[in-house]
Amino acid sequence: MGVELTDELVGTWVTGWARTHNYEVTHEGRVHTARPTGDSEAWEYVLYAPEEVELRKIASAVGKSPERLLTVIADPKDDVMGLRSIDGLELISDEEVIMIADMAHQDVEDPITPEDFTTSREDFGEWTLFTVHQGESTAARGRLAVVDGFAILDRIYTAPDYRRQGLGTFVTRALLALAHEQEVEHGLLVATHDGRELYEYLGWELVGDVHVFGAPGATDRRRPSHSQVDNI
Repeated sequence: MGVELTDELVGTWVTGWARTHNYEVTHEGRVHTARPTGDSEAWEYVLYAPEEVELRKIASAVGKSPERLLTVIADPKDDVMGLRSIDGLELISDEEVIMIADMAHQDVEDPITPEDFTTSREDFGEWTLFTVHQGESTAARGRLAVVDGFAILDRIYTAPDYRRQGLGTFVTRALLALAHEQEVEHGLLVATHDGRELYEYLGWELVGDVHVFGAPGATDRRRPSHSQVDNI
């Protein structure tokens, strides 16, 4: 594929992911941070293959609030991914992977909408929401942001009553077709281990693992997953 997991790639993903959540985002060297707009405590720090000193420094900042999270993204065989705790922080999620796709090998045309369903598109400045409807019910959704030639897909979700009907594949292909309206070379997303099989079938490749740490005993886990779903 020619694209490797790097700090720059992780920063690109954080930017796109933050846009689809309407989060504020900053990049200070190798430390990428995002938080809900106006929320002073709910920072999430994202690091790529951090050095020990860097990791401990950010872990100390995260440990000061139960609303903060530390996300470590690294190559699948990196030793840091075997950690169950970091300086008092607990591992709260290890069920995700970061994946990439060559857009030259993806469909450029809108996929055919499944029978008995309709679709809608809403543009919100820097990101797009694509929704699949059946009557007044929302069957599936997905979000797209384009950053520096990368199409970042996020929050692709199918409601329980509509699963195993191919809607996840349909939404993914529809979002990639929308991405081709701009200059894009690669697709980028974070998926659960359950979703990985679908994306591999669609030509996506695993490039890294995602682990999330938080303060012990914290009860507010509004963002335990970067493939977080919409409430539909």
